[in-house]
Amino acid sequence: MKKILVIEDERLVRDNILDCLEDGGYEVVGVDNGQVGLDWASEHKPDLILCDVMLPELDGYEVLRSLRQEPTTALLPFVFLSAKVEKAEIRHGMNLGADDYITKPFTPDELLDTVAARLKRRDAIVQYAELLQASLFNSDRISLAPQPIINAPSTPAPAQYQDFNAFAQELAALQSAQFTGKLNVKSATDQSWDFYLHQGRLLYATGGMHLARRWQRHVSTYCPQIQLTQLNLPTELFTRPAWEYQLLGLLLKQQQIGREHIAPIVRDCVVEVLFDMMQAGQINYQKSEQALPLQLLALEWEQVFTPAQKLWQAWQSSNLTSLLPNYAPLVKQPEALQQQTSPAVYRQLTAVLDGKRALRELAVLMKRQAAEVAVSLLPYFQSKIVELVQLPDLPLPHAATAQPATPPTSATPATSTAAKSLLIACIDDSPLVCQTMDQMLSNAGYQVLTIQDPLRAISTLLTRKPDLIFLDLVMPNLNGYEISSRLRKIAAFRDTPIVILSGNAIDRAQAQAAGVSDYLEKPVQTEKLLQMIGKHISVGS
Repeated sequence: MKKILVIEDERLVRDNILDCLEDGGYEVVGVDNGQVGLDWASEHKPDLILCDVMLPELDGYEVLRSLRQEPTTALLPFVFLSAKVEKAEIRHGMNLGADDYITKPFTPDELLDTVAARLKRRDAIVQYAELLQASLFNSDRISLAPQPIINAPSTPAPAQYQDFNAFAQELAALQSAQFTGKLNVKSATDQSWDFYLHQGRLLYATGGMHLARRWQRHVSTYCPQIQLTQLNLPTELFTRPAWEYQLLGLLLKQQQIGREHIAPIVRDCVVEVLFDMMQAGQINYQKSEQALPLQLLALEWEQVFTPAQKLWQAWQSSNLTSLLPNYAPLVKQPEALQQQTSPAVYRQLTAVLDGKRALRELAVLMKRQAAEVAVSLLPYFQSKIVELVQLPDLPLPHAATAQPATPPTSATPATSTAAKSLLIACIDDSPLVCQTMDQMLSNAGYQVLTIQDPLRAISTLLTRKPDLIFLDLVMPNLNGYEISSRLRKIAAFRDTPIVILSGNAIDRAQAQAAGVSDYLEKPVQTEKLLQMIGKHISVGS
């Protein structure tokens, strides 16, 4: 039988409520004093509390505030009884964490319906907390014993069950209390993350490694035209809490991104934070009333915990627990790699494993899961041919240097609408190189044509007629010199800039004879790529 505590100083009203609840099948206790009610609730933990606002010793607001501050009573459903019906009064009570408000006078049916609804919601929250606790680290389905990875950065052992059990209980309590503020989570290795909530629902999570890289990675997925380093932003923005979230609000206000993009960007950022927190190991947490100044949306915890758990489970089942996805793979023994792989694979790996892209960024580039990319590189980690190295975060822009003045020949296509009319072609037999070039050029505002089959390159180019051609030097069947020479014999490409891509030095005499315009070293860097385009194309022409 559900036990209900009624705190009401007017005897007649209290007796009527107790009689109504008893008739409804509940066990009831009535008190006439706020302090007495608080003490009784702390000791006996009723299933629900009905409390008047105006009470002797402690008013209803103080009773609620005290209950919500204690973990053992934070989840208790709490309903105010009051003749005050002003919107401000109701809002004040709800902000403190009240579950509902019943205005006096009320009918027996209104009372019983409200009580039944609050108890049903409380049961659902308790069930959700139990499922969350069980699902985070289920030892029957997930092996918690990591397999050592040679020469990879080490991480702490996976978190013990009771840590996330308590964390799940805390989340459920905050949800029930409709908490507004910040939950700070720290690991044993001094990593720190912040979860921002509004009335118990999740707004955003930030912290850990690579705040700027994380933001850019997920924004680029849905809004590739947005480049953090090219935004003209006020310096003080980056001193604000959760500046990434507030930047989304600014871009939304400026109509640079759509509202439909906010939810997936925020969700993916939070999922990544949860994954890192799970991998970090032992945690502790502390809440504060520091709240975000805006609410772009509110997420339910299930929306982020389920995908984060699946990612972590995949990482564990692949024996990757000692690999950090924010670290970057770097080829340390190129000679050994060349001996063990084909020329095509060697070119592909040396182009992307340059220590400048984290595993997560490679996964986005390759349109695969980070676990799949890491597994494919395991043999190279184990043989010490490839190592994981720490990667710095992206530099934060500010108003003084966000968009420095550049001469007309420098590439500034991302801010020029004229760049959108230019088509840049890339011919390379490596899918990864094509994807890398596609991403860099698309982000800069250009149209992109990628071709992986050199035998079909000329016919495709004739159909599309690009404004500039990037051409790999070493390809099967036809090399870059041969393709360039054939293109120069076609009137449509007589004056088209052709830039050779190569990881090795080129034969300048052969390049000149083939009509090559310029040369760009692999792996290609965005800044040099855009400078090369600005050198050979006038964006406004």
